[in-house]
Amino acid sequence: MITQIAPTKATVMIYGARGTGKELVARAIHHRSLRRGSLIAFNCATLNENLAESELFGHERGAFSGAYHLRKGRFELAHGGTLFLDEVSQLSPSNQARLLRVLEEREFERVGGSKTIQVDVRVVCATNHDLEAAARKREFLPDLFDRLNVVPIHLPTLQEHIEDVPLLVKDFLEEFCQQNGKSPITIVPEAVRTLMKYDWPGNVRELKNCVEGMVVMFNQSTIQQIHLPERILKATGTEFSNLLSVPDVWQVGANNGGQRLNVEVGMSLDEINREVLRATLESVDNNKAKAAEILKVSRRTIQRKVKEYGLSDE
Repeated sequence: MITQIAPTKATVMIYGARGTGKELVARAIHHRSLRRGSLIAFNCATLNENLAESELFGHERGAFSGAYHLRKGRFELAHGGTLFLDEVSQLSPSNQARLLRVLEEREFERVGGSKTIQVDVRVVCATNHDLEAAARKREFLPDLFDRLNVVPIHLPTLQEHIEDVPLLVKDFLEEFCQQNGKSPITIVPEAVRTLMKYDWPGNVRELKNCVEGMVVMFNQSTIQQIHLPERILKATGTEFSNLLSVPDVWQVGANNGGQRLNVEVGMSLDEINREVLRATLESVDNNKAKAAEILKVSRRTIQRKVKEYGLSDE
């Protein structure tokens, strides 16, 4: 759809939940268009009615208290290019009316001015609200809705294209390793599968922030399942006690001063993990940082499990 509509002059309305990439779609439309001007973005929810009016349409010197200089608005700055209006549903009724006039007449006046300014601007809007329902209730100007909704694009949530998580994670790992001057980092398949089980309420933006955090916080060359944020492990039912297998137990016993593990057939995995943690801490004189390094988990996880297993006084 982006490729098809980009070269046209049609107004576009992008629908999608937070973090789905609405501005990325707007930028893709602009960069694939024939327009030589800039892409100018404005979030309609950030300013009150009067300030939003000034930001969009500019103002003349002396138009109001504090207007010491003439200022061009976003429409003038976007002349020959694209104006991206994010959260357009938050525009006040009066600014909705002014926007409708610009779309229909391709002209406007600055705040406090009488000179008519003509512009050639393509408008791309975005919202996470049901604008059609708002227009039916007269909570949004119906004529403006019709004018903006010429080509609607509906962005899916990350849950609706969860199969893209491995590709996105790979791309984000490369991006943030390069940005932070780090050697390439890989991620094990088990960790990726866990990420695909998470519901991602913040969508792709949340996934991107998650990967950036792991790149910044960890110095290993490979991200293991245990390195995933604790909230994701909890939400997906991937508890610490499920991340150690019986072979891991014997490996820990062999590498830490020959500490004896009191492991017997019939013990639960949670009981085995408690014994692994006890023996590891004993072998390093209760140094939690060293224990975390040996068990390949975070120090915070060690502290939490020490408290959970009642090992503090042992």
